[in-house]
Amino acid sequence: SSSNVIDSLINVRLEQKQLLKSPEADKNSLIRRVSYLLTGLPPSPSEVENFTTDDSPDAYEKMVDGYLNSPAYGERWARHWMDLVRYAETKGHEFDYSIVGAWRYRDYLIRAFNDDLPYDQLVKEHLAGDLMDSVRHNSKSGIAESPIGTAFFAMAEGTHSPVDIKKDEADRIDNIIDVTSKTFQGLTVACARCHDHKFDPILTADYYSMYGVIESMRFTPVAAEQSLVT
Repeated sequence: SSSNVIDSLINVRLEQKQLLKSPEADKNSLIRRVSYLLTGLPPSPSEVENFTTDDSPDAYEKMVDGYLNSPAYGERWARHWMDLVRYAETKGHEFDYSIVGAWRYRDYLIRAFNDDLPYDQLVKEHLAGDLMDSVRHNSKSGIAESPIGTAFFAMAEGTHSPVDIKKDEADRIDNIIDVTSKTFQGLTVACARCHDHKFDPILTADYYSMYGVIESMRFTPVAAEQSLVT
């Protein structure tokens, strides 16, 4: 018997291949899978005990909701997003100097995931959080969240003393264009730095349009207290 449509479709393929399906996971295995998936951590003995002894019809739903509401959920899934935007706390190269305030962006992401921030709002805050007419504030601390999203632009690689300043600037902007387009568009726009894209409908003119926008940006440290509600 099939409990849902997906199971039915899988069963058809299994029968075609003359394969037997795996037995249904027991509750001990189930909570371990959910815990590792949502938090990256194993369940505690008390959590296992509570779930395995809970015979209510919604036991599974309650267990999943518990992990979704855990602070560890945001910490786990923010890491995946940080991989997309190439999060780092240092600039690389010889001296590997620190990126001031990078941790603020990290914590911003964790709060965003734990607060169920809609994706469209996350995108707006990343691309133009410092220009939004309506600034989102944290309900607990009062911190202005929206401008912090733009900190991902400052994660680009950098050298401590470039010989060719204009080339260094071009390389840094190219990196920003590359990570921005791949993260939010799933496109390799950076290929159009030297020629019209061979596979995607992106022209060199499109690349340098983005270049002009990013070149006009200025990275300015802002005191933490200025982000608070006054």
